[in-house]
Amino acid sequence: MSDRRNAIACALVVSTALGAFLALRAVLVPPVPVDDARAVAAAVLTAARGADAGGVVGAVDRVLPGEARAVVVRPARPGEPPARPGRPPGREADHRVVVVVGDLDRAAVASLAADGGVIGSATTPDGWWAAVSVPAAGPARVGPALALLVAAALLGAAATEVPHRTTRRREALVRGLAGVVADLPEDVAARVREVLAVRAVVPDGLPVDDRHHHVVATEATGDPALVDTVARTLRPGCADGHRLVVRPEVVVYVRAVRTPPQ
Repeated sequence: MSDRRNAIACALVVSTALGAFLALRAVLVPPVPVDDARAVAAAVLTAARGADAGGVVGAVDRVLPGEARAVVVRPARPGEPPARPGRPPGREADHRVVVVVGDLDRAAVASLAADGGVIGSATTPDGWWAAVSVPAAGPARVGPALALLVAAALLGAAATEVPHRTTRRREALVRGLAGVVADLPEDVAARVREVLAVRAVVPDGLPVDDRHHHVVATEATGDPALVDTVARTLRPGCADGHRLVVRPEVVVYVRAVRTPPQ
C-alpha cells in the first residue's frame, strides 16, 4: 500500500512539473501584437493624409484597431500661424489620437511608450509621420500564470505527501498559493481568488486577535480607542468560506509611551 502511495505521489510530481514547465514557457514567451504595428501605422498615415482640414483625428480613429493609440505629425497648411519657439503651431487630440502640426510632440510619443504595447511608425517624404501603440495579447497570459501557480502549489503538496482527503488537499493548495497571490497585481490576484472560490482577509480597523492575525509590527498611537486594533494589513490572509486558512500579517496600534518632561 505504501509503494502504491509513493508511486501515485511520484506520478503527481512528474505530471505537475510538466504542467509547470509548459505554463512557465507560455508566460515567458514574448507578447504577440494583436495587429502588425507597422501596418497599422501605415494605415493611420494614409487615413490622415486623405482627411480634410480638422478631420484628421476622426479619420485616424476610424482605422485604429481596438485599444490602439496614435500620434500623427503633419506639415503646416498654408495660412496656419508659424510655430512659436519650443512649441508646435497647433495640436488636435482625443483619448486615442494626437495630431501635432509641424513638429514632434515628445510628451505625446512618451505616452505611447508608457502604454506597454508594440510600437510601429511610418513616414512620408513630404513631412508626414505617424507612430502607433498596438496592445499585445497580454490578458490571455493570466491563464498560464495561474496554471503555473497552481502547479507550484500542487508540487509542494505532493512532495510532502499530503493525505488524499479533499479538504486537506484544498487547504494545501490555498496555503501554497496565498503567499504568492499577495505579491501579484490586484487584477490577477482577484482572478486567482475567484477561481479558488476563496476571499482575501484584510482586518484593518478590527480588534487584534492572535488566533486570526499574525502581528508583525506595532505602531504607537495617542488615541485610546485605537489601541489593540489593526492599523493596516501588510499581507492579506485567505479564507475558504468561514474557515481561515492563512492568517493576515498586520501592524497593530499600541499605546504611546509618554516621555516625562526634562
